[in-house]
Amino acid sequence: MSSRAPVPVSSPTPRRRYHVRWFPALAFFAPAAAAAAVAAWGWRTGRLLLYGDATAHLMIARRMLDSATPGLAQWGSVWLPFPHLLMAPWAQVNALWRTGLAGSMVSIAAFGLATLFLFRIAERHAGRAAAVAAALIFLLNPNLLYLAAVPMTETVYLACFLGMCDQISAWACGAGRAGFRPAWLAGAWALGGALTRYDGWFVLPFAAAALALAAAPDWRRAWSAAWRFSLVAGAGPLFWVSYNAFFFSDWLYFARGPYSARQIYLRALRHGGQRYPGDHDWLVAAHYFLKAVELDCGLFLLGLGTLGLAVWLLRRRSAFVPLLLWLPLPWYLWAMWTGNVPIFVPMYWPHGYYNLRYGVQLLPALALFAAWLGYGLYRRLGGGGRARWAAAALACAILLGDAGMFRGRGPLVYAEAAYNSTTRLAMERRLAVALRRVPPGEKILMYIGTFPGALADDGIDLKRVINESNFRLWERALQQPQRYVSWVVLENHTWLARDVNRQALALDFQPAARLRVAGQHAITLYRRRQP
Repeated sequence: MSSRAPVPVSSPTPRRRYHVRWFPALAFFAPAAAAAAVAAWGWRTGRLLLYGDATAHLMIARRMLDSATPGLAQWGSVWLPFPHLLMAPWAQVNALWRTGLAGSMVSIAAFGLATLFLFRIAERHAGRAAAVAAALIFLLNPNLLYLAAVPMTETVYLACFLGMCDQISAWACGAGRAGFRPAWLAGAWALGGALTRYDGWFVLPFAAAALALAAAPDWRRAWSAAWRFSLVAGAGPLFWVSYNAFFFSDWLYFARGPYSARQIYLRALRHGGQRYPGDHDWLVAAHYFLKAVELDCGLFLLGLGTLGLAVWLLRRRSAFVPLLLWLPLPWYLWAMWTGNVPIFVPMYWPHGYYNLRYGVQLLPALALFAAWLGYGLYRRLGGGGRARWAAAALACAILLGDAGMFRGRGPLVYAEAAYNSTTRLAMERRLAVALRRVPPGEKILMYIGTFPGALADDGIDLKRVINESNFRLWERALQQPQRYVSWVVLENHTWLARDVNRQALALDFQPAARLRVAGQHAITLYRRRQP
């Protein structure tokens, strides 16, 4: 007999769960790199500032410090201030302001954060594989990629909105049992969203209710989470109405002032304009918005994501946090119904391109639910050859939908910007050439709401430009332009053309240039007469 002791038979080593720690980092850096590549293309080809809103956002960011009257009042009354605050440090660099890169850097970083947050939400509620698929669908969408490369507010809002949903998801999945950190953080992200777009105001009560429901049936804990969230997030709307009351003597100046979307619409109606599609018509509003979603996200993804939502409601009724991603749908339907938000689709009356980019707001919901449904189909087929073929077919269908967006004018969001920018950019370039004759140090009276890019092109300091954001100084200069400025840029059908002292203008100034471009209001550049 052998003296060797018998070797005990060990039980099989349990398979260790495979964790890839660099997935979250990749979920941020991959989309940021993709958006940076698109921004580099836009910078080289001059396509970063096709949107008039992009130029205006940069102008607001610039004039916070570079203005005849710098300060918080430069935020204006309608657009919310958070994106401009983020752009402001970079916009003070002339090269970044002139090219649009000052805003692109903010959009790129926000796009990376939005993709990361979507990945984390999907990972908690649908699994790692579905999270990777959802992130890829999100970051490869051509329309969102263009928005992530230009100085617009969509990706900043998506980052804040998805950051809020991410923290609510963490709270619902058990994080913060020893405290209320997710509730505080959700409130902080919601505060950023509420100071970026008015969509962020709409989501606040739903987010507070989701935090409370996630803590049920411990209603004391639910109430504690809800009030913490509301205390932080509610500061956004409270600040904005207080800001409007302080600077404009009206708590709701942003909603009913002369520059508000509502008043612009009503003025157009008074001058014979037609009503927006969907104004007080739910069916038309739904038809136009869902068509914009289809064109922005792809018909196949819209169908797959909607089917995923239906299956989710049938099978996972208790997992309600991902349903928050669908909140843009009721918001935009309501906004279109009230007439505050118009969306024009090229194949429907009035056959234009306007606000079509709003359709990308549903992309996070469609990406998550489509990825979850596809992964569920893969598992139901057993993960073998048939399952892999089915998953490949779904992926190819989504990618083909993205590729099809490059036909014709290109991705819809880019096509909208290019279509609406042709005559505006032509006039902006002509005005920039005309302004080059203004000697350094001489001041200009100009309404900057239409062609602010002309000042950026010439690198003219805004301290030398008296404009509508200077309030009392603007009002005094309108009455006595000869006392304040040497040059006047008079664009027809603007506040300056309506309110300037015409007698003083005719007596003390002479025309130096007249600019006309088809489709734009005529501009006359006046120079003060020599004494």
